[in-house]
Amino acid sequence: MSVSLKEQIKAKVSQPTASAFGIWSGGHFMHFGQDIGEERLKGLIRKAHELGIRTFMTADVYGEGEADRILGEALSGLPRDSYCLVGMIGHDFYKGKRQGEKGFPRFTDPALRGPKEYASYLRMASEKSLERLRTDHFDLLMLHNPDWIGYRDEAVWRAMEELKMQGFTHLLGIAPGPANGFSLDLISALEKFNSIIDWTLIILSPLEPWPGSLVLPAAEKFNVKIMARVVDCGGLFHDTVKPGLKLSKTDHRAFRPAGWIEAAQEKLGKYRVIANRHQMTLLELASAWTLAQSAVESVVPTLVQEADPNAKTVEEELAELARVSGQAKLSPEEVEEMTRIGDNRNTMALKGGSSQYLGKPQADQWPITPHLKEVAGRWGIVPDRDLYYSGDPRDLREIGTALGGLPQTSNQRLYLQLQAFTGVKNPEEVKRALERSHLPGVLYLDVNDPEGIAVLIMDENPDTFVTKARAIFTSDPFTKFKRKPELAMFGRTYSAGRELQLEDWLLHKPKRNALNPDWPWAVWYPLRRKPEFELLPKGKQEAILFEHAKIGRNYGESGYAADIRLACYGLDEKDNEFILGLVGPELHPLSRLVQDMRKTQQTAKYLQSLGPFFIGKVYWQSPL
Repeated sequence: MSVSLKEQIKAKVSQPTASAFGIWSGGHFMHFGQDIGEERLKGLIRKAHELGIRTFMTADVYGEGEADRILGEALSGLPRDSYCLVGMIGHDFYKGKRQGEKGFPRFTDPALRGPKEYASYLRMASEKSLERLRTDHFDLLMLHNPDWIGYRDEAVWRAMEELKMQGFTHLLGIAPGPANGFSLDLISALEKFNSIIDWTLIILSPLEPWPGSLVLPAAEKFNVKIMARVVDCGGLFHDTVKPGLKLSKTDHRAFRPAGWIEAAQEKLGKYRVIANRHQMTLLELASAWTLAQSAVESVVPTLVQEADPNAKTVEEELAELARVSGQAKLSPEEVEEMTRIGDNRNTMALKGGSSQYLGKPQADQWPITPHLKEVAGRWGIVPDRDLYYSGDPRDLREIGTALGGLPQTSNQRLYLQLQAFTGVKNPEEVKRALERSHLPGVLYLDVNDPEGIAVLIMDENPDTFVTKARAIFTSDPFTKFKRKPELAMFGRTYSAGRELQLEDWLLHKPKRNALNPDWPWAVWYPLRRKPEFELLPKGKQEAILFEHAKIGRNYGESGYAADIRLACYGLDEKDNEFILGLVGPELHPLSRLVQDMRKTQQTAKYLQSLGPFFIGKVYWQSPL
């Protein structure tokens, strides 16, 4: 469908207005502030209509249909053409079972149904929602909190389009959530289904312009209008959320980062200057800024009744919302200034397709796909720059020094294992067995055991150590030897965030060091820090580690020694944390390096255990 034809159709139907009322206001269905109760909520809805608010939003999953019922009862008796009704469907509370805090599953969950059943579900959900709402059609029906299937599946959107053709709704939309994120997924959906999608609902406010603003260019290009939620930013723009406010454990805002209220006060002070200039409240100002963004045509803040008896009432907040209009009230310079003040880029982990999430697809998060990377490229978005949060606890990748403003990242690492044996009278037969394995590794002769050896094996795949390596060590000639488990070590390469060449550091440098024919001597040992080291301030930790690293760097630059650093958290039966391999042309510098390290704060004050040590000389190395 062409954009012009799409606009002609839109012009003939009721569109969401500049200000909208969300049924989640008042804390009755969503835990924001106090629950004002059903009757007061109904009164608030009727008051909204009386004050001129003409758009009302509901979602069938709220209260498992109760939100629909309450909105329908509140609006009953009013002319149907006097308001725009926005519904949202997508969570299956009919057949699906509630999954704790995650709520009800999406109807596209493969455990519930396949693509052939999408249309029948959506029709059923629409019919039941409209029945509760006491009307025969929506003005706008949105797909609520879609999973990765909902953003990209043809069957989903053809089924949504059928609802429009069958008269269930005049307009269609998509509402990402519930958390923030989904930017690439939404842009991808707009690219693919823009002939079907008329509206989208995103999080956007002066204090949270990111990441929602990344979607605006695509919405504008494809003529998809935007409704903005959370414009109040957790109630901050109602001007009643002050430092010291105690939130109940069930309040959704309790999950925001600690200090979020205090951190906003300086910014709110700057916004207040602009608001006073225009004789607006902070909520009116936030709404004006949001409506000034391209493609944004409606705002739906959450009205919150705080517990403080002196706080604004939801009725007072509603009166402010009713004064919001789509007319431009801010100059371009003021809009830009407000954006600059509220810049929140890279301050939170984002849901949806993410380069920082590496697990299996879940209802609200999934790994970034090659397709989403292509989408990002078309819109000038660099995921590890524009959708990145350095504190994302899901990000298990190795991180190196940023280059060109982008962090170096890798999900590859090298695993190394040292196995020691005694009773070896002929190391030559061990050498031949290792050569036949074609695994990269080293055969050491044990300095402290005349019949001792150690075998170092390296591979990127940890499965190797329970398959190929295991087969070697349970076959001749190793079955004739006695293993020394006290000297067994297993670890992985890791990054500290300062590596200039991350891939080389993780995968190649350890091999070069271990397999360097000019460095035949080696000292291997595990270590564990005292727990109190982890409690030191970050700056103190870095100073201690720098002292340690400086000594190692001096030995390395002099050609005396090189190191192979491995982490072994959870990989060592004695609960060691690190393994260190020192290699070099002569043995004495390696011993001296360990001696010099004893004088550092880390070794003298913060090491709980060190060793046992394996000291060996190379008998055989696989080629690089």
